[in-house]
Amino acid sequence: MTARDVIGELRKRYDELTNSQKRIAETIVEDPQFVAFATVDKFAARLGVSPSTIVRFSYRLGLSGYPELQDQVRELVLDKLRSDGSEHDGSTSHLGETVYAESLRHDAELLARTAERLELDDLDRAVELLVDARRVRVTGGVTTYSVAYYTAVSLDRVRGSVALLTANPPPTGAVLDMSEGDVLLAFTFAPYARSTRGILAAVKRRGASVIAVTDSPISPLRSQVDVLLPAAVSGIGTQNSLVAAMAVANTIVNGVSGRSPEGLERYSDTVRLLNDWDVFVLEPDGEP
Repeated sequence: MTARDVIGELRKRYDELTNSQKRIAETIVEDPQFVAFATVDKFAARLGVSPSTIVRFSYRLGLSGYPELQDQVRELVLDKLRSDGSEHDGSTSHLGETVYAESLRHDAELLARTAERLELDDLDRAVELLVDARRVRVTGGVTTYSVAYYTAVSLDRVRGSVALLTANPPPTGAVLDMSEGDVLLAFTFAPYARSTRGILAAVKRRGASVIAVTDSPISPLRSQVDVLLPAAVSGIGTQNSLVAAMAVANTIVNGVSGRSPEGLERYSDTVRLLNDWDVFVLEPDGEP
């Protein structure tokens, strides 16, 4: 069985696999570099399954065991490296001069510009405020709502007392309850949602701290916030890309997680609770 046959076999048999086997298959497809050089014990530990589950998975593909599976994945990785070196010039060149390649290049540039603009002291201060806060509220209007929603859910999994503020209905009660010791994390970009600016101003008047992820270090919000984290936002078409905003959100969540001593335990408890409620298609822990 060749390396390409392994991927084809995984796609063909995916629906027949157990939950644990599906997670193994997804890891092989999504992160073959890891699988190519990880021991069976390390692979098993990453997925929270037993090494024997991975060995049985190899047998199911008609292989003699994990070493043969790993050999096939290594061949896949090497084939990709050879292909990238001999046929492609740049991470998106195989897409040609298309709108897809242009969009991906633009997003990469946004991430690079954002990394250049972010200051370590500002990130540290933002994370410190979020870790020490009594309560955290997150908001974002119109298109940035999706980023705010993701951030609120992710933060709530590693620290308590996190909630999302939405414009409809107006969060009057939640805003009135905020005071010194609370923190608002706001995502807002030009032309700046009126609802977000209103929430930000009201919360600030009540003595709470405000962290804003916005489009420029010299944003008009500069004087209204305690910490400003810039994220480059622009687009090649009608819609601005929020890739950099999401990257900053991930940076914040990872920072809070790293400084929250009980964050991992809370995250594990959250996942177990969601599993009890049958939220996931695949089992998040252990074997089926």
